[in-house]
Amino acid sequence: MTIQKIYIGGWFQRTTLHLTEIWDFLNRGKSNLDFPKEKLSEARASLSLSSVSRESGPLEYILVKTKKEIGYRIYEDGLIILEKDFESLKNDFEAIKDYYDNKLSKALSLIFSKGAPVPKELVNIKTILPYIVTVDDATKKETKQIFKDFSEEVYSTLTTKNIEVYHAPGIILINNLKDEKLVREVIESQIFFREFKSQLHRYLAIHRILWEKIRTIKERGEIKGNEVDSLRNELSVYQKTINLIGARIDQMPAYVKTRQKITNVEKIDDYLQPLFQFKFETLLDTHEYIKHLWGMTKNYLTSAIEIFSELQTKSTKNTISSLQLITTIGVVAGILTYLGKDTLPKFTSIGLIYFFLLMIMTWVINSIVSKFFKNKKYNIEGQDIEKDIK
Repeated sequence: MTIQKIYIGGWFQRTTLHLTEIWDFLNRGKSNLDFPKEKLSEARASLSLSSVSRESGPLEYILVKTKKEIGYRIYEDGLIILEKDFESLKNDFEAIKDYYDNKLSKALSLIFSKGAPVPKELVNIKTILPYIVTVDDATKKETKQIFKDFSEEVYSTLTTKNIEVYHAPGIILINNLKDEKLVREVIESQIFFREFKSQLHRYLAIHRILWEKIRTIKERGEIKGNEVDSLRNELSVYQKTINLIGARIDQMPAYVKTRQKITNVEKIDDYLQPLFQFKFETLLDTHEYIKHLWGMTKNYLTSAIEIFSELQTKSTKNTISSLQLITTIGVVAGILTYLGKDTLPKFTSIGLIYFFLLMIMTWVINSIVSKFFKNKKYNIEGQDIEKDIK
């Protein structure tokens, strides 16, 4: 058995504009945004770069080689593929993962830290990236030993044209795919498809969480007036998250269509479909499902916000109406007191005390009325939406 290379990678929605920003950073340590030069220099130095070049092809990409014997390609659509020649699997795994997690990801996070924020539901998600190992002429015993050494359990084995692909949660092993260009295309497609589906699955999970939070608020039955503002603000936070993720979902089909166009279908389909069991159409169908589901979530939230906006208006209106009534009664009473008198009252200390007592009484009455409406319970009424998110 000959072990060739180890790969890992990821995909983040990017464009050729982002690629130019990455190029400026990697090539010259610069950014058009107002980042401190010290931070840029420190982040770039941590990458241990030996060469950086910008290459053309069906998709433009940046080719990077490092002093740590790790190379990688960053494509304009956001796909990142890291590779390392085999030395020792355990050490290679640790080295390539450490570089990806603690060097490259942190550097890219820095230069993309300005602009539309990443929803907090996505910030702390740590994706477990399986290592992809390419080998030649491995026997079943040898492949089994590799997985055993790393306590990995194979859950899928696919074979076609003498090529074998073993899937475990942390390792994907490809045996006897000796065409280097085809290996790269297969690995790039595998990582893109995996990351695309992984993002959609995260959005499905977030949808379920947000739906339950909104449902819990809507199904409380009744709330106090002083709770309306806080619950309305909570729904506004959810609305921000839904809008940000919704924009990401809307962008995703363009990346699938681009990858579909540049894939040499006639040559690669024989390998991709039997080995990895995916199709571009399947991705787009799954995306369409999530898109409609997200639209339903957005409508559900909008209906909840409308209910609380109405309650907010009703609570405020009731309070103002009551205060207006109290004020009107006071003014009318004062006017009636002096209608039968020929002269205005003289200013006295007793009158001043009376005036302040009247003001205090008015404040107390206003406070009681305000507290009454804050503690008054309002019914939450609204048409619910049947949920089907299995």
